[in-house]
Amino acid sequence: MEQTQAFYDFCIPHNKDDKIMRATLSELVDLGYKTIAIDQTFDHSKKEAAKRGTEIFPEPQSIQHLRKEFDSKLKILQRITIVYVDVNVAHAMSVSMNLRKFNLIAGQPKTDAALTHCCTSFNGDIITFDSLAGSRLLVNRKAYQIAIRRGIFFELKYSPAITDSNYRKDMIKVAQNYCTKGKSKNIIFSSGAANEFQVRSPCDVANLAFIFGLSEDQGKNAVNRFCRQLFLRAESRRLGKTIMFVKGNGPIVFSDSSSDDNESAAEDDEMDSMETGDAEIEDFQNEVESENSQDRDRKRIKLA
Repeated sequence: MEQTQAFYDFCIPHNKDDKIMRATLSELVDLGYKTIAIDQTFDHSKKEAAKRGTEIFPEPQSIQHLRKEFDSKLKILQRITIVYVDVNVAHAMSVSMNLRKFNLIAGQPKTDAALTHCCTSFNGDIITFDSLAGSRLLVNRKAYQIAIRRGIFFELKYSPAITDSNYRKDMIKVAQNYCTKGKSKNIIFSSGAANEFQVRSPCDVANLAFIFGLSEDQGKNAVNRFCRQLFLRAESRRLGKTIMFVKGNGPIVFSDSSSDDNESAAEDDEMDSMETGDAEIEDFQNEVESENSQDRDRKRIKLA
């Protein structure tokens, strides 16, 4: 199991210009982020119908040079965001080998039917929305509760709200919808920043909770604990059933059941002997008291 540390930003769009990517990652390090995910988008709605069983999803972008450069500073994951309009994406995802190479899978529905499928059946980890059409897609209460039970997390990106006031209104509207339908459960904050100027510190991002209808604890968890839970869920989805080896640091003491039985029997015998000894002492004391009382009676008779 890979180790991660707070704070988290699970949406840094991939840029072919390494200079921009390095500047963005350096800004994230300076602001205190420890775990981030580089995102690449795949639009399934624009994909032509392919033969059954063929691979349609791209392979992850090569970021080994970035991982080596920020090895001790950042944990860099890879994420894919699938934009789709119908449920036909489910079969393509089930037979894809490239999707297993990504750490995180996000779904971005473009229709109400796709949004319902994303909450109820989508084999991914995150539900995000398009800032251009986000206000037209609002989740209902039943679908939200199903997504919560499945362990799906809803993502809110704050960088579009910085660049455009219209996107800010759409984002607030979607966040209020999450608050109304499901009390803002399983919400995470991501930047979606295209450059280093759109990134904000974790404390500033957590304070967005007061605007989006979240509590203070939910705002803190949206950049910390919920992201860790999301990562663990994604790893369990990727790895499936696995064998784990547990190694102890301290000395290992082996106990024999037969010796334990003998010890317990010896303890019982000791308790019985102690009880018998107490009974004998009590009988002796009674005999002494009875003899003393008889002597006192004899003395009284003689005096009389």
